[in-house]
Amino acid sequence: MRSQSGYVDQPLRAERRDLERSNAIVEVLAPSTWTDARVEAWLDWAGEPIDRDAPLGGGPARYADRLAKLGLAKGLFADAADAGAFQDALLATMLSGVATPTKAVQPLDLLPDIAEIEFRQVAEDELGRRRSHALSRKAAARLDAALAQVGDAVQRCHGDARACADPRKNSALARAARRARDLGADDRMISDAIALVGAARTPLVDSIPQPATLMVASGSRATVSAGDDNASFAAQVGWETSALTLTLSLEDAEALSRGAAVGAAIDASAFQADEAFDIQGFTYAVHIWATALEIERGDRPALLGLAGVGDWLLAQGLSLASSDGRDGAAALWALTVGSALAASAEAAASLGAEPAFAQDRQVVLRSLAERRVRAAALRSPLASEAATALAMAHGLAKKHGLRSCALVAAFEDPEAALRLGGRPMGWAGVAAPVSAIQTADGLLVPSFSAAAFDCLSGAKAEIDAARRHALGHGSLIDSPAIDHGILQARGFTAHEIEQVEDALRSCGGLRQAFAPAVVGAGFLGDVLGAPSRAMAQADFDTLAFAGFSPAEILAAEHHALGTGLLSDCEALSAEVRAVFLSAEAPVLADRLAMVAAVETFGCLPVPVVLHLPFDARPVDGARLQAAAARAGVRALRLHRAAPPADFRLDLPEEPVEAPRQPTRDPIVTERIVEKIVERDRSRRKLPDRRKGYIQKAAVGGHKVYLHTGEYDDGEVGEIFIDMHKEGAAFRSLMNNFAIAVSLGLQHGVPLDEFVDAFVFTRFEPAGPVTGNDSIKSATSILDYVFRELGVSYLGRDDLANADPQEFNADGLGHGKADAPDLESEPLPASKFISKGFSRGAATDNLVFLPFGGRKAEEAGRAASSEADFCPACGDIALTQRGAITVCDSCGAQSNRSEPAT
Repeated sequence: MRSQSGYVDQPLRAERRDLERSNAIVEVLAPSTWTDARVEAWLDWAGEPIDRDAPLGGGPARYADRLAKLGLAKGLFADAADAGAFQDALLATMLSGVATPTKAVQPLDLLPDIAEIEFRQVAEDELGRRRSHALSRKAAARLDAALAQVGDAVQRCHGDARACADPRKNSALARAARRARDLGADDRMISDAIALVGAARTPLVDSIPQPATLMVASGSRATVSAGDDNASFAAQVGWETSALTLTLSLEDAEALSRGAAVGAAIDASAFQADEAFDIQGFTYAVHIWATALEIERGDRPALLGLAGVGDWLLAQGLSLASSDGRDGAAALWALTVGSALAASAEAAASLGAEPAFAQDRQVVLRSLAERRVRAAALRSPLASEAATALAMAHGLAKKHGLRSCALVAAFEDPEAALRLGGRPMGWAGVAAPVSAIQTADGLLVPSFSAAAFDCLSGAKAEIDAARRHALGHGSLIDSPAIDHGILQARGFTAHEIEQVEDALRSCGGLRQAFAPAVVGAGFLGDVLGAPSRAMAQADFDTLAFAGFSPAEILAAEHHALGTGLLSDCEALSAEVRAVFLSAEAPVLADRLAMVAAVETFGCLPVPVVLHLPFDARPVDGARLQAAAARAGVRALRLHRAAPPADFRLDLPEEPVEAPRQPTRDPIVTERIVEKIVERDRSRRKLPDRRKGYIQKAAVGGHKVYLHTGEYDDGEVGEIFIDMHKEGAAFRSLMNNFAIAVSLGLQHGVPLDEFVDAFVFTRFEPAGPVTGNDSIKSATSILDYVFRELGVSYLGRDDLANADPQEFNADGLGHGKADAPDLESEPLPASKFISKGFSRGAATDNLVFLPFGGRKAEEAGRAASSEADFCPACGDIALTQRGAITVCDSCGAQSNRSEPAT
């Protein structure tokens, strides 16, 4: 295997440095430009022993040597020279900092699909287990504290050891033992706590088993996007546990349940130099590490990921929120997939294809062909190279098969990212444009990232102006709000100002530079008059105590230390600011769009973590989950923030009742402590000839007839539900349901209990309602029926979909749109009274007046001004008494000047 990358031939410019480890100070050979944290990350990965004469402690060399020998033993290399070339190339990528092994990806516990009833059962069991675990840990923590107090009571006792350990002679021990007993400790645990005084004791909290960390379930994209009941319950589980990964296909859920035993990551931004991307070097590095993973993994899954994709885009001046940026990232990932699967196919020629490829051969080959077509359509300079790599992988896979069908994914590993110089991993990971670098003497100072500097240089921006804005001047000299002259006027001497200027080089904020430990507690107390108790507090603000306002402190801090941002720098053009804004404050919609673009080419999905604040509700998680599904992501996970450290509910104090003053002759009065009302359980039968009404309507296109029967006082006592063109079983079920409701009504069950129980029930048929003036839509037949009964008999206007002010006396509405206006015109009583029921008792000229409707007061005033009818009872027995009209029947009075004729 011949070298095709410049990284193999580059000499390592290393230096010896002393690193302070947890147990000793070690001398290590490391690149001179690397920070101590980066070197220590490599030492942590390599483990013991540390070879002081080998680069990075010898860990990378041992890793490359082991894989080269293993590959030669498996027959992957033709001879020792080929294995040696592979070893040199693999080692060079690690020592140059462009690639690193990663830790294993944890497999997830696979749950049933969210649409299955088993998912709800398993999820509820898991929620119960987690809640019990949380309560158990809290109870164990309290018990641990109580048992610790038992031991402290013995240790604090001075005198005879036996007497100190005897609760009968040590009152403090007795109090602590009683408290421990109240919290659940038995006497043996208390006795053991006394006996173990001074010895190491294992806390009870550590003995409680931890719950399973992560779970995965699948659901259809349409279900999750719509946010139905199953998706809402899944969102509730994710909101409560932050441990449920939801995929949009069963195949992805099964893949995530397998995890990955070995992995590696490559820094894509390291191959961008002088506005050109080293395609040959990048594909060679991908080929080397894909081969390394195929050697190491055996029969276990493996994953290859990228780091610094966002930095690579930023260096080219591409916004992560633009279509060009998404196409660029997608093309880079497509190139990675093609190169990695080509290496996997070459390994399969020697080691054999995996069984999964033989089972899904046509599906895998078709997927490669589709990716090649999509890659060629991308608007990116790498589109053609990516399409070529995928075509090559397709040809080799067709010939030899694939050793790994799913080898590339955008997973994350913080420790691996640190070994790569802080390059974030993931779909389009980008480091902060303003970050810290380590100087030769080990001091961390703020500076532009390499990608940010390349972006500014490529845009020909004013780098000095950008540096002053983002990094500050490094001094308070000429500060617009707090400069040396203003500080001297407030009492600061040259000594304190010099101390502050020195602290500005390493502090994180202006207030830290003016801390009492910097300017001196003596100066603050003697000159500024600060009390010692206030200075002892961690949040003491010297500048605020000196009389500076928050706006002045902020302006001075921006002058001295900068804003830390480039997206608000007015010296940059709007286009450049937009590029930095996409990296510094990414919008969720843009982030989801980037994920969807990259996952088009990835082999495996990686859950998108959707962050929720602590005070968010489960419905907020369901909405966020639905938005991600509509954006096209393949997997997602809700993560709810932990509560603030000082979070407390503002609960009102329980009112304390003042004690009553006893009287000399107390008066004993009878007081009802409890009142029991028994209802008659006998059946109240309806009259043989009863009144009611029939309402015809259609729910979701299905006709339904509702018949009601009433008592003489107008209370409903029975219902019948008839449906046409339905199955016999469904019609019979509805008829018998109506009989059951009727029996309940006749035995005294209030109608409102039925209404509250059955409204908003959800089943088919459902949808828009036609033929009813008050109900316009219903979620089921039962929802419609009991909405109608609630509106008609209970006055429940909140259950109606139409304007509640448009209902008339019977609660059914006007009917058709051209019905006469009841507010202004009387209607014949025959419209509301059955002629057959009355048997001619109602006269033909009987009319209905509007005073009995929901607008009784307004209609009554209108009626009293036009006719001699009482607005309260409807009688015509009105008598004019001066300026007031009085009804002789009910006694109602009106301010009408004279009765109408």
